[in-house]
Amino acid sequence: MSIVYFGSDIFAERILSHLLEKKLPIAAVVTAVDRPKGRSQRVSATPVKEFLLAQNSQVQLLQPEKASSPEFVALLRQLKPELIVVVSYGQLLKQNLLDLPSLGIINVHPSLLPKYRGPSPIQSAVLAGEKETGVTIMEINLELDAGDIIDVQKVSVDQEETFGEVETKLAQVSCHLLEKNLRKILQEKKIQKTPQNHSQATFTKKIFPEDALISFDQPAWKVHNLVRGMNPRPGARCMIEIGGSKKVLKVLKSQVVAPEEEIQFDLAGLPSGEIVSYNKKEGVVVACQKSYLRLLTLQLEGKREMNFLDFINGFSSPIFA
Repeated sequence: MSIVYFGSDIFAERILSHLLEKKLPIAAVVTAVDRPKGRSQRVSATPVKEFLLAQNSQVQLLQPEKASSPEFVALLRQLKPELIVVVSYGQLLKQNLLDLPSLGIINVHPSLLPKYRGPSPIQSAVLAGEKETGVTIMEINLELDAGDIIDVQKVSVDQEETFGEVETKLAQVSCHLLEKNLRKILQEKKIQKTPQNHSQATFTKKIFPEDALISFDQPAWKVHNLVRGMNPRPGARCMIEIGGSKKVLKVLKSQVVAPEEEIQFDLAGLPSGEIVSYNKKEGVVVACQKSYLRLLTLQLEGKREMNFLDFINGFSSPIFA
């Protein structure tokens, strides 16, 4: 069997690494073209490309501007792929590409479809405070994440885990789930699948830096989930005033203050965003909507990431702007 792998981001890179290690028959890898990134706008390769280059891999690497263009589909046809695997590639595939492999095109989607279709399934699950998510192996069709389901594995989510930690966990699960199903398809030369229940579908949106802005005028659990869901990227942030200067403060880890601990604080008359504790014993505690949030790991603009003890030692009398 000849497999062509489509993928671009770090999630796709982790799965590709596993498949190559397990010697699955991958004839070529397709990834997004190099693009300018960050403030410097330096042209950068995708994590998938960087991985292949670092490994001095002999697998053919392809970077079409448009994967469904007639020219690229004609090029891909020469490889005679029986199966295409897509993981976080970044483009919607058109019918001319869907028709190419004899066994079809399958996708690894990090949610329990039909829930959390779209571009940010892992972050959206963490932001919503889900206690369970998972991985779905599905067949791709023209509709977004609406193809038939091949296999599913559920994964529990701890309420302190960050987006990055859940992403790593799901990538590990995806590696083994995809490998198992690829070997089954290799052996049976067919794909067994079940239609999704489209009436239960929910959709996610692309996450932008402005989505990471913290508003303390909401329950602490919601702010906590924002902090979790934006770590490590793009990082939940707010403005803070220190020594008369306003700076951006990233909050990387937090903790909802337990009800039994709240008795030592008095919410009466305290506006949301007020620092109610700033000492080494109780830490950095901020008033939210009828609740409190403890900030555990912080990063001030231009400074390194630090725990709350180092932050208290380094900066005095901060005010959330």
